[in-house]
Amino acid sequence: MFAEEHDIALFFLGWRGFADAADAVLAESGLNRVHHRVLHLICHRPGVGVGELASVLGISRQALHRPLADLERRELVRRRTASHSARERVLTATTSGKALERAATRPQLRRLEDVVSTVGPEALAGWRQVMAALSPLSLENIA
Repeated sequence: MFAEEHDIALFFLGWRGFADAADAVLAESGLNRVHHRVLHLICHRPGVGVGELASVLGISRQALHRPLADLERRELVRRRTASHSARERVLTATTSGKALERAATRPQLRRLEDVVSTVGPEALAGWRQVMAALSPLSLENIA
């Protein structure tokens, strides 16, 4: 079996169905998907360096600046000097940041659980293989 143009459309539409609920939660705070990705990674990697975060996201530090500044201004993320280097800054989520990340991610987890209850665990295993193959990083690099 080979991929078809139709599969690209399914991917885009599936992503939309997956992201819509989180988008609504984020919009209440004036934030968007970019903020969610940044906040999610900071919550799951407390103490991540700014450079490392940019690398995992596949963006420049300059591109990371605006969403990170937005999160800091809203007191969802804190930046501090790393203990191992006075030149490096590390990031942690505040209690409010963790709560927002959970609120945005929770409906996505529910959506995945609903889908898996319909398609079964074998389909989930296959989906995980496809996503891992598409990703330029392994889960160990981002989890």
